[in-house]
Amino acid sequence: MFVFKSIKLLQDHLSENRPKFGKVGFVPTMGALHQGHLDLISASKAKGCYTVCTIYVNPTQFNNTEDFEKYPSTIELDIVKLTQNKCDVLFLPSSTEMYGNHVVADKYNFGAITNSFEGALRLGHFDGVITIVSKLFDAVKPDEVFFGQKDLQQCMVVKHLIGNRFYNIKMNIVPTKRESSGLAMSSRNVRLKDDERALAIRLYEALVFVKHQVLMGVVASEAISIAKAQWLNHPKLTLEYLALVDTNTMEQHEIAGPELHYAVIIACWCSNVRLIDNMLLTD
Repeated sequence: MFVFKSIKLLQDHLSENRPKFGKVGFVPTMGALHQGHLDLISASKAKGCYTVCTIYVNPTQFNNTEDFEKYPSTIELDIVKLTQNKCDVLFLPSSTEMYGNHVVADKYNFGAITNSFEGALRLGHFDGVITIVSKLFDAVKPDEVFFGQKDLQQCMVVKHLIGNRFYNIKMNIVPTKRESSGLAMSSRNVRLKDDERALAIRLYEALVFVKHQVLMGVVASEAISIAKAQWLNHPKLTLEYLALVDTNTMEQHEIAGPELHYAVIIACWCSNVRLIDNMLLTD
């Protein structure tokens, strides 16, 4: 696996070798890799892509300084995992490389896609996401990109960005990887204590319940009210949102239409660790 820290060296390598390896697949990450990330690498390789992974913890998408400072870093182990999973290139830039001397995000407004839920609770978050994803797309110039469904709203933001600016890139959304308990794999899970991990499973159980109720025709707010009382009523759990949304617009709904492009989404603090998850009605 090749490792580059500069955009120029990365682009020189890709330009020189693109004729012989064809499509470039791109997997952007912030490191602390788990099996969900590695599934993205596998998805890229399965499509015959020369696969580039980035590890960069982007400061402009954190509205909480403490969350940024505590974000786990396991770079040496990450490199081992990427090598074992046959990743072709690791791009490991600094903030100076990505932003120059001014680490500032541009401003974006994609309507409810950027302004609701995560966008409403984490002001400036999607400005940072779109800014860094745009910079990475410009640097890598991929043919296909691979994102995990766990960050569903982020996927929709990137999909909208591609449709507006990066027309030649194909977006691939890879299903959420879960632990045997149902808990969605996340880099933040390493911060959970044993008792907190057991509580975190309740997020998955609430999603399953609301999904099944909505599919049976129950109004979403009624199902959500029951889920809150049955699974999320605990002093160590602080729910931020639990909602049924149209995945195309990220607008909240009470009843799913016949097309079934809907998902149940959740964000909840488990003690001092913020977790997000979602479940498509078609899952």
